[in-house]
Amino acid sequence: MLSEEKKLHNTTTASAKEDGDVPIISSASSTSETNNSSNRSTSRESISTSSTGILRMRRKSSRASSGGSGDNPPMSNTESGRSASSPVDDAHPEKQNRKVCMLRGAMIVTLLTATVAVATLVYLYVTRDEERNFQTQYQDSVSKVAEAFQYGIDTKHDAASTFSAIYTSIYGNIVQEVENQKPVWPNATLPFFAEKAKDLLKISNGRALSFNPIITQDVNRLEWEAHATESAWLLGDKSLIVPPPDFTWPNNRTVSFGIYSRDADRNVVYDPGYAPGSRYEDVLVPVWQIHPIKTNEKAVMFNLHSEKNRQRALDDMLEYEVPTLTAILQLVQDSETRPSSILFFPVFDNFETPDDFPVFDNVGMPIVNGTNVVGSISIVFSWDTLLQRILPNYIKGMICVLQSSTGQVYSYSVSGNDVTFLGEGDKHDPKYDKYKEVVQATLGNTAEQIGQVDYLITYTLVMYPSETFENEYVTNRAGIYTAGVVLIFLCTSALFLLYDYLVEDRQQKTARFARQSANIVDAMFPAGFRERLYKSHQNNNNNNSGSKANSRRSSDNDEATIKASNRTNGENRSRSQSPSRRRSSTMGRKIVTLQIDKFMKGTRSAPKDHIPTNYSNGDDDKPIADLFLDTSIMFADIVGFTTWSTERSPNEVFTLLERLFWEFDELAAQHNVFKLGTIGDCYIAVTGIPNPIEDHASLLTQFSFAAREKVREVCAQLDAEGLDTLKLDMRFGIHSGAITAGILRGTKSRFELFGDTINTASRMESTSVGGKIQVSAETAELIKLDMRGKWLVKRDGMITAKGKGELQTYWAEPNPVGSRVSFSDEALDHLPDDNFNKLESQESDRYYQHEYDKQEEKQGLSADEKV
Repeated sequence: MLSEEKKLHNTTTASAKEDGDVPIISSASSTSETNNSSNRSTSRESISTSSTGILRMRRKSSRASSGGSGDNPPMSNTESGRSASSPVDDAHPEKQNRKVCMLRGAMIVTLLTATVAVATLVYLYVTRDEERNFQTQYQDSVSKVAEAFQYGIDTKHDAASTFSAIYTSIYGNIVQEVENQKPVWPNATLPFFAEKAKDLLKISNGRALSFNPIITQDVNRLEWEAHATESAWLLGDKSLIVPPPDFTWPNNRTVSFGIYSRDADRNVVYDPGYAPGSRYEDVLVPVWQIHPIKTNEKAVMFNLHSEKNRQRALDDMLEYEVPTLTAILQLVQDSETRPSSILFFPVFDNFETPDDFPVFDNVGMPIVNGTNVVGSISIVFSWDTLLQRILPNYIKGMICVLQSSTGQVYSYSVSGNDVTFLGEGDKHDPKYDKYKEVVQATLGNTAEQIGQVDYLITYTLVMYPSETFENEYVTNRAGIYTAGVVLIFLCTSALFLLYDYLVEDRQQKTARFARQSANIVDAMFPAGFRERLYKSHQNNNNNNSGSKANSRRSSDNDEATIKASNRTNGENRSRSQSPSRRRSSTMGRKIVTLQIDKFMKGTRSAPKDHIPTNYSNGDDDKPIADLFLDTSIMFADIVGFTTWSTERSPNEVFTLLERLFWEFDELAAQHNVFKLGTIGDCYIAVTGIPNPIEDHASLLTQFSFAAREKVREVCAQLDAEGLDTLKLDMRFGIHSGAITAGILRGTKSRFELFGDTINTASRMESTSVGGKIQVSAETAELIKLDMRGKWLVKRDGMITAKGKGELQTYWAEPNPVGSRVSFSDEALDHLPDDNFNKLESQESDRYYQHEYDKQEEKQGLSADEKV
């Protein structure tokens, strides 16, 4: 191997140089790295012709060598030896990563658990505290409402009882007998009625107070009506005696009209003196004296016993001689619904006196003690007045449902001093049923006097809280406190995660830098040479650094990062290759990030300890170089680029080159082609390095087909953007043969190629024409051996290549296939090698059928010219 290398190391070389991140090919003897495209020709001409020829070594495919069970071709002995001797141990970093992730997860779970626990406790405590406060305030409000409700009933009862006693004390039978006068009932008219009634009415918080005598139709009606006409002047309203001239019926009605009622059509009629359905059908109870007289003057002489709602309460009063309440009424004075009732208190003809204290008349004779109901005191009131001015102003939304024993139901909302009528029916929210509180209204000692009587009309007040009431105490304070606790924990967690992120980001940046450095090296050097270069640097570092133990431990960590990065890149490149051409490039790299950085950046003078003075340390210190017998080299140059670039700005020039060569790089990865670099507008690629490929010539030709189409596509796109690139085209030249490749180490190590094959490939490109792919006879022979001879069209005449003389070359064009057959992998595995090669050729040729048709039409080739 070394003797063959020496034969080829006799002239200048095409070098892979580094300019930023993009390696380029340049002459080894050139002292400048900025040569323009004109220097490229001189560089090509300087390549020597010392190659001893092309040794064509046909190797069996990877499928045959592996028994048809694998897709990847075997590595060379040196590669496999290195891989076996340098295993990459990634278990330790992965375990550390898992431990870190587990610790991070445990910390997050702990924080979340603590957040949930504390937030729950805070929420429960505040919620229960608010609930207790709500229930306390509600019970206090219930007590106040119940007390005020009963107090309102009691004040009306006591006011009526007092006024009833006034009548009995003045017109009672005993008083009349003591004064030797006849009983006056029912002809009793109290002077100065308004003065005596107004204070009691105010105390009772009623709307009207009246005296209503009990009249019997056939006994004393006419007598009482006559008395009423005579005493009308005591009522306090002149219109009841003489109506104003502008009044009409029934508003001009006076006391002299007599006791009246209303018929079914609500017309005023003279009361017939008969109350159907009543327990006292011949009894009349007219309104006589009333306060206030104003607004109530037309109620005078109205028979209260004629209406059903009042009739029942009056019958109960007459029967049981106890105060009674009417059913809920709608008074004529109210334009809107306002539930009201009337309290009737009996007026007796005598006071009931104990038996051991007899009363005597003026002649000393005992008076027989007896009581009879001769009239009633009525107090008209509205139920909402019983609920006013009870609660403090901070109490809102207490729901009170008034229920009568007759089935009437009305609802109120009490908020501080205000009472709002909600409507007929029970309007409370059912979700507050558990807070139901009930208070039963009582009239004095009625129950003690007569016991439990089902017939009497009774009232019940049912109380509930409302959502408004609850919201005054059960607020969102629990949520706010809970949110505050959660926010504190979240901030703590966020700080922890931010810290963790910053640490992770720093590690990721370090790993990214290592991967980027590895990617740059990967792009500059083939896989096999990379491993040897890494090993060479590592050995030099181990021999001369004298590092301390802690530095070595730090280097080991960095090596693990680089190994993981390079292994990932190797796997990506393997996946991009065709299944039958993949090669493993994971070789266990041993170099720290700092070394790669120094290697890529270089120094002005190389350290003496890096200059290999002898090879006594073994193979690891020898030059990194190999002889590759089966390779193909492609040169591709843009036709018309020099003229075009002089008319364009630098941005436009680099827009074309970057976009075009980027597409070429993508195609190279797809076709398993190694990019050597670029010289100006020239793109150079090679196959067969670093891993031997059996059909390297055909593979590079296929890459050229695709690259040519990509040139036209990119030029069309850029022309549409105004770059005038349609006049540009690209010419290709391919030659196959042996070359020597290696890494020339120094301040900036470079991957170098040596050999006449490169020189000939350059001549193939320079003698080609735009839009054509010219291949040498050696390359054409290999293409034929790969069963792809249909691609070749012999070029008319011989070409004259500098330093080569006259050469016969061929045009490479994709050839149409007569039939299109696809084969499964299982079927291919059972085919002999020769048949497999034929089928593989057919499958590869299909991609280029359409392009071949177009080229054939343009060239107008005859059948004799086709190979």
